[in-house]
Amino acid sequence: MIARRSILGVALAATLAAVGGDVRAAPREVNFWYPLGGAIGDLVVKMTEEFNASQDKYKVVPQFKGSYDETFNAAVAAYRAKKHPHLIVVIGAASLNMMLSGAVYPVEDLLKDNGHQVDWSGFVQPVLNYYRTPEGKLLSLPFNSSTPIFWYNKDAFAKAGIEKAPETWDEVGAAAARLRAAGFECGYTSAWQVWANIDNYSFLHDQPVATRQNGMAGLDTEFLFNRTKVVQHIARIQEWAKDGRFAYSGRDWKGAHGAFSGGKCAMMTESSAGYAAIRQAAKFGFAATYLPHETGVVPKNSLIGGGSIWAMSGHPKEDYAAVAAYLAFLTSTDRQVQWHKGTGYIPITKAAYEAAKAEGYYKENPHQEVAILQLSRAGATENTRAVRLGNYVQYVAALEDELENIWAQKKTAQQGLDDAVRRGNEILARFAQQNRGK
Repeated sequence: MIARRSILGVALAATLAAVGGDVRAAPREVNFWYPLGGAIGDLVVKMTEEFNASQDKYKVVPQFKGSYDETFNAAVAAYRAKKHPHLIVVIGAASLNMMLSGAVYPVEDLLKDNGHQVDWSGFVQPVLNYYRTPEGKLLSLPFNSSTPIFWYNKDAFAKAGIEKAPETWDEVGAAAARLRAAGFECGYTSAWQVWANIDNYSFLHDQPVATRQNGMAGLDTEFLFNRTKVVQHIARIQEWAKDGRFAYSGRDWKGAHGAFSGGKCAMMTESSAGYAAIRQAAKFGFAATYLPHETGVVPKNSLIGGGSIWAMSGHPKEDYAAVAAYLAFLTSTDRQVQWHKGTGYIPITKAAYEAAKAEGYYKENPHQEVAILQLSRAGATENTRAVRLGNYVQYVAALEDELENIWAQKKTAQQGLDDAVRRGNEILARFAQQNRGK
């Protein structure tokens, strides 16, 4: 036995000598699930590869898991099977579900526990506030943060004799009429219609979406938008749907992008992060400006969208050093500028915004600054901090159903919104009942 061990020892020594005697542990692996496809997903992969190449202790494995809903549902199933990822991107509107899940490691604690001292005052506060507890703790790291802005076809405007971008909804209606007269199939369309024309319309006009500070102050919430200025706004768009000034293009962003980039509709409300896809597809000059508001109104800040990165609990303690290192890498100034330029999502740190501004980036790309300035308007109120309601996927589907009934002239705006609120409130009540006491 001693002789055999000696032989094995000699063989091991020879093997070590052959590789220079350098025995390194395999890098600790972190799984990162995200719902961002196309050019944006390509950049997620590229930045992750840059992180992996920057050191040899950790390896992050990025995986595209489909839409926001598909990614979220996959993570839920994986968590139950104890095969969940370390990190997942979740749409901001589903934050309450994550907060109450008991399945997360608050990102502020995670970074601190792993030796990263973060000055959170250096981040864009309206973005951080969306993901904080009422006591101020940051639960997840803002990642693909955006807000809807108003995109328009400059070539179409020139053809129709429209000299400047609309600032008010009255001006949007007038511009849409001129575009129709100039031969365009429609004037205006919208991606993410609930987010753009209910949530953000409410924010700009300091109107509540729901009770309890839009859900920030408690679970027992009810929708209110059938009793606010939203009704007149939706009724106006319904009139435009009759005469062709508005065209409904579907529930997410794909249909609206096709209508806009294909030249059918010359105006669109869509995420600031639509820039990457519009830049690839549009064969005309385009620009973007602030969301329109009602005549005579001084608009408030808009509502963020997109998603944030949540760290899931239940992994070995040693893995979280790798998770923390990766999150710190993503928030570095260089990475934030890279992400901002490549996608249209806003930088989440003030240093990244100032770096892009100092190099003259916004002079060449003014639409890229619009989202940051619109989110950062002073004078935020209880109505304009966030929308934090449960079972987002379910209630948005109900609201989408009723908006489609309105655009199809099956219901008046008031009838459709009343039904949307009734159905939505039933979903919120079930969520509150299931989560009371958590």
